[in-house]
Amino acid sequence: MVGKRVLVGYATGTGYTTGVAEAVGKTLAERGYEVDVRRLDANPSATDYDACVIGSAVNGGRWLPEAMSWLESSAGALGARPVAAFCVHSMNGGNDAKQTRKRLAYLDRVRAVVTPVGEGFFLGKGPTAEDTSGFARWAFKAFGGTAEGDARDWDAIRAWAAGLEL
Repeated sequence: MVGKRVLVGYATGTGYTTGVAEAVGKTLAERGYEVDVRRLDANPSATDYDACVIGSAVNGGRWLPEAMSWLESSAGALGARPVAAFCVHSMNGGNDAKQTRKRLAYLDRVRAVVTPVGEGFFLGKGPTAEDTSGFARWAFKAFGGTAEGDARDWDAIRAWAAGLEL
């Protein structure tokens, strides 16, 4: 592990995924990995790393386009190294069968490109009374919304990163 280079690459829409990627990177560095946390739209080269942890915000039930574009263009290099994947989302955070199925589907397109050694699903930010109307919050919850405000669970994020086998 000592000296093993790891890319924590991410795509974000609102910035909440940045914090998750930084927490993952910090946890991996504490485990002895040499870590770079980089936005995927900066096009980091997967060949520069021994392992990759890739994440994206979820919009419309899918990773952001820049994350998928990087993943697909890096597929050859990623096949030769361990890859873990994570999502930051505000919908489908519950434990019932329907929300679990929908949440797991966020990585279907990712799994078509790589076979992740680990998968993480983390709530990001959902609407609050301060920034969203009551009707919009009701509709959000009616369609599977589970995050309210900043719902990131830092202990769960760090535990996931601490358990990754890279």
